[in-house]
Amino acid sequence: HMARRIRAHLESHGCKSAHIILHGGEPLLVGIGYLDRWLGIVRSILGDGFQIAFSMQSNGVLLTDDWIDFLADRAVRIGISIDGPKHVHDRFRRHHDGSHSYEQVLSAIRRLNRHPRGREIFSTVMSVVDVDLDPQEAWAHFKSLGVRGFDISLPHANHEHPPRKGRWSYRDWLINLFDEWFDDPAVHGLRYFENIVRMIFGYPLSSDNIGGKPVGVLVVETNGDYEGTDALKCTEEGMTKLGRNVLTDDIDAIYEQAIVNLLQQVSVSPCSTCRACPALTVCGAGYVPHRYSRMTQGILRAGFDNPSVYCEALFGLIEHAHDRVLTTLPSRPRWTSRQNTQREQVAS
Repeated sequence: HMARRIRAHLESHGCKSAHIILHGGEPLLVGIGYLDRWLGIVRSILGDGFQIAFSMQSNGVLLTDDWIDFLADRAVRIGISIDGPKHVHDRFRRHHDGSHSYEQVLSAIRRLNRHPRGREIFSTVMSVVDVDLDPQEAWAHFKSLGVRGFDISLPHANHEHPPRKGRWSYRDWLINLFDEWFDDPAVHGLRYFENIVRMIFGYPLSSDNIGGKPVGVLVVETNGDYEGTDALKCTEEGMTKLGRNVLTDDIDAIYEQAIVNLLQQVSVSPCSTCRACPALTVCGAGYVPHRYSRMTQGILRAGFDNPSVYCEALFGLIEHAHDRVLTTLPSRPRWTSRQNTQREQVAS
């Protein structure tokens, strides 16, 4: 059903490509046999007229050499989630019995690095920002993994459920990690920062979590329900539910829902605070789930018509990245910092 819905959507909109990502839970739990049959069905239905990329995000605990060979044979890329050194990762990423997972995840990364075909499929490692971890240690740990690509994700939070505080502010943590990455003589990709640099130079495309350009992201749950993004679960119970299912509804049916157009950032104006901010063209008002407030209070409005709960951190990072990048180019005027009262209210 899902493959037929995707094909119909691509045909009706004149699209020739799509990216199907298997996400968690843990996609390796399905087993090689099941995934092989699933991939065969999906590729058969979609046919040769479309360019379809497949990837998955995994904790790597179940990864074996057989899995690597299989994924390479089927052209399925894999990213691994690891949240920093052992003392950080094991605080939150534990098994159901409470045991730690760091050594198993690290073993999976090493297995991918040494396997002859690992480089064909190993795309990146992703970490959730932890402001109790020194950014210098975070960067050193990234580099110790021996991988080419990194990514970071801000913890899912909003004005109703603020992010956890730590030893560092999110602003200073991001700025310091940016400098570690930017000043490192070795070449390493860090997708979140690369997206910001692209936006500074007016790149026309963005991801859904930074940049504010229209994105075509749709989540299909294991029961077939469509969701705009699972990150909305950090707002309110039931916020992800659209009342549409792959068994009964075409993909276009979800665009009847205002929340989907908001999440995909299609013809949706940001709040007045963001419209007055010079960082808007880079941050795009921040990730939509991070803008949520349950009630109207001060400059905040009930719903998503707000700056990101990470507004101060994003502005500080973007201003810093802008100035750092432009120092490598012929003389340009410095971006003028604004002590915006409204932004300070958001931060407080």
